[in-house]
Amino acid sequence: MAESLLSFLVDQLGSIPTQQATQQLNLVTGVDEAVNNLTSNLHAIKAELEDAEKRQVNESSVKHWLAELKDVSYDIDDVLDEWNTAILKRQIEQEETGVTDASPLKKVRSSILSSCNWVRQIVSRHDITLKIEEVDKRLAVIANQRSRYKFTWERSNHEQTRNITTSVIDESEVFAREEDKQTLKDMLLCETTCAFRIISIVGMGGIGKTTLSRLAYNDAEVQSHFKKRIWVCVSDPFEEERISLEILESLLGNKPDLIGKNNIQERISELVSGKKILLVLDDVWTEDSSKWEQLKGCLKNSSPASRILLTTRKKEVAMAMGSRSTTDMFFLGELSEDKYWSLFSHLAFFERTREERQNLEGIGRKIVERCKGLPLAVKVLGGLLRFRETKEQWQSILESKMWEIEEVEKGVFPPLLLSYYDLSPALRRCFSYCAIFPKDFGIEKDKLIKLWMAQGFVKERGNKGMEIIGEEYFNTLAMRSFFQDLKKFGNNDIYKCKMHDIVHDFAQLLTEKECSLVEFNDEQQSWKNLSFKTIRHSMLMFRRENAAFPIPMENWKKLRTLVINYSVFSMDTTSLESLLTLVIDQLTCLRTIDLNVGLGGLITMLPDKIGKLIHLRYLNLLGNGKLEILPEAICDLYNLQTLDITSCERLTALPRGIGKLINLVYLENGGTRELRFMPKGMERLTCLRTLKEFVVSNGGDSWSLQGLGKLTHIQGDLTIRGLGNVVDTGEAREARLSAKTGLRKLTLRFDGNNKLHPENEASVVEALQPPPNLQSLEIAYLKSPTFFPNWMMSLNMLKSVTLSECENWESLPPMGKLPSLEYLFIGLMDKVKKVGEEFLKLEREDLGQTSSSSSSSSSSVTNNNIVAFPNLKTLLLYYLSNWEEWEYDFEKKSRSQGGGGQEECSCITIHIMPRLQSLSVWYCPSLKALPHHLLHNAPTIQQLYIRYCPILEERFEKGRGEDWPYISRIPNIEINGENVQGEGR
Repeated sequence: MAESLLSFLVDQLGSIPTQQATQQLNLVTGVDEAVNNLTSNLHAIKAELEDAEKRQVNESSVKHWLAELKDVSYDIDDVLDEWNTAILKRQIEQEETGVTDASPLKKVRSSILSSCNWVRQIVSRHDITLKIEEVDKRLAVIANQRSRYKFTWERSNHEQTRNITTSVIDESEVFAREEDKQTLKDMLLCETTCAFRIISIVGMGGIGKTTLSRLAYNDAEVQSHFKKRIWVCVSDPFEEERISLEILESLLGNKPDLIGKNNIQERISELVSGKKILLVLDDVWTEDSSKWEQLKGCLKNSSPASRILLTTRKKEVAMAMGSRSTTDMFFLGELSEDKYWSLFSHLAFFERTREERQNLEGIGRKIVERCKGLPLAVKVLGGLLRFRETKEQWQSILESKMWEIEEVEKGVFPPLLLSYYDLSPALRRCFSYCAIFPKDFGIEKDKLIKLWMAQGFVKERGNKGMEIIGEEYFNTLAMRSFFQDLKKFGNNDIYKCKMHDIVHDFAQLLTEKECSLVEFNDEQQSWKNLSFKTIRHSMLMFRRENAAFPIPMENWKKLRTLVINYSVFSMDTTSLESLLTLVIDQLTCLRTIDLNVGLGGLITMLPDKIGKLIHLRYLNLLGNGKLEILPEAICDLYNLQTLDITSCERLTALPRGIGKLINLVYLENGGTRELRFMPKGMERLTCLRTLKEFVVSNGGDSWSLQGLGKLTHIQGDLTIRGLGNVVDTGEAREARLSAKTGLRKLTLRFDGNNKLHPENEASVVEALQPPPNLQSLEIAYLKSPTFFPNWMMSLNMLKSVTLSECENWESLPPMGKLPSLEYLFIGLMDKVKKVGEEFLKLEREDLGQTSSSSSSSSSSVTNNNIVAFPNLKTLLLYYLSNWEEWEYDFEKKSRSQGGGGQEECSCITIHIMPRLQSLSVWYCPSLKALPHHLLHNAPTIQQLYIRYCPILEERFEKGRGEDWPYISRIPNIEINGENVQGEGR
């Protein structure tokens, strides 16, 4: 972990002479010698660091020496960052005070300001020089001490030796304890006269208890057997109130607003009454049955067929929780040889040839024997050896001294250490940083990468930006089984993960005096024994109502990460704000502040002192809905990379000086619905990649739409609000949306003061042409008549379209030929009365083609078939209050001629929405009927939702309605919230 920091420091020190020359900003005379000494000592230490890091596992004196080295290295990093920030500040101030007005008064004012800045710079340079000389002396002492330990020089090679084409393997897809799973299923599903059976899986850490529980929990037969399934990670301590709240949240499907354990448990009792439930309590440690009795009591109203499944490492815990040893305990043993070899082979031999497998199998089997049948150990080593090419490399793993360590969970820690020290130094820092998270914590991938960036763990490399490097780091750790429970989007991209309990213990072991997770509750005050002065990264978790801050935060002078997590009920706002006001300027080493405390947020204001945190890179204020203003002092945070103000609903404006944050990469401002002002100068934020919402506002001081054109790296989601304020179509064209190839979702909202005449709206929409790889488009509040932008049909990757509140539209736009469209929402358009061919975008030649002409022009229509909405899966039509007819003229003609099957026109067959799976029609009181193609020729529809459409309700009345025979084949039908057919019946 120290090696990565030292490498970074050497690079930083090497850049000082160049910076002094190019910036004409020299340090005090004599500091060059101190810089050279620092560089020389860092090089010497770095050469022997690999040996030192491995020896610290068993040698406490080496561990202490490394701790001292890391401490002074962090201080060196702070001094160098202060120097770089001084240079950055000077550049920005020069731009801010540039003389654009030749008036004498302006020149005098500029001269005075320059003189003041010069004095401040001299003082600052002197302070930085003294700090460099002080850390130079400290490092020299540490460098001299290394001779005591006789470290050996060891070349470290952390580069992958094999090219892997697949990023992450999910071994659960190909490997499972099938026999154990069936036994556990039998225990869960068997009928018994004994009510409320409590089943325990007992086994040592890393044996696979949670994996087996999850296999059973997600089994289709188990899912259908129980009315409700609930999963709670218990861990240590057993917090009855938190567990109760999580159970209630699962039952309700949303966060409850109840306060107090008794109230929560009474509500649970009501919700489970008579129902067959499965409750999984994962990772239980307490042997005190009294902590469980009250919670168990509120569950006894459930059906006698309900089950509680818990996992634990100790038989005594299972007995205390109520499992009977002979019938209710499942003792999970080690994997059989053939099964753990199968798991290992799947990982270690991935994409190897048969010859390579045969060459390495002998050594591989010897390595697997040392894993003692523990799946976690097998997975970790398989992930490690996946990247080792030669037999000699495999032999070095087999003969490593790491197998000799004596530590808790020693069956798993040696493989973890082997894999850990095989990581690059930067990856080691990324992994060990995760020790600040609690056990079973859902770690968001994108947020984690931003946190790594803030700490300097991730650096640009060549043409690869920090985001891409961070993604590669994350995937590598996942492949090595340091991360598990990978949650993925539909496109297979990972968005969240967890760490195995033992892996989490391992991370905390590596960083016990550097990273801390501090939990405040009624039963535990572990913070009292912490050595605050060595802690660099900390998460504070508040587990009880109205918790305060008992820690003397002013002692945490060297803290670099402060994450506040409050997961239960309410907290005293005054306490948190007072803390920030009192001590925030003393925590001057902070790189990360996360005040996303949830439950509506607590912060109403930020102190101006926050501007003194010159090292700050990451500021998270997500969900603080009471925050109304950001202080101008935030604009002094020149190193800030991430500013997250998501769902700060009362925030009305951004600080006027925000253009000074030239290193800002992520401005997460989604859900800031009251935000009306974005100041001039934001076009200077050329590093910006994320800008969730752009607001077109009035006034000469506001940022114009054309300024968006200079932000060429914007990607992901972008909402443009206030387009009703646009006066000049040229502004929209200068935004250059089509050049922002990273955009995936675009929302255009024509709200505002409506200075834009409806006749000009179409030209503004045309000017806001998105890039061709856009996947989602939303348009709202248009005042013009129905129109279809010319660029729409060029969006071949467009999957989702939402059109709402276009009050003057009398017909729906033609979208039937969008080839990738899967989701379509249309709503709140009161002037629409009829939907016909115009919606499908079928050209006249498509419909009017005759039998005689079809032979000569059949090349334009594949196999004489026309498909409208070829990939549409979900269609939602809401609040079309005057909509009466949904029918196509060619359907009428086909039926009048006795046509059947698909809709036919001459010899052309027209297929409409052939893949539609879900149809929702809400608040369309005048709609007379669904079209013929949906009633007769849509076998793929799985869900039909009708609400407040009285004519349709009558036609679809079960067993009686005129159209019931046509829709009765649909598996799931819901009318006015009632399940007429399918789920819930």
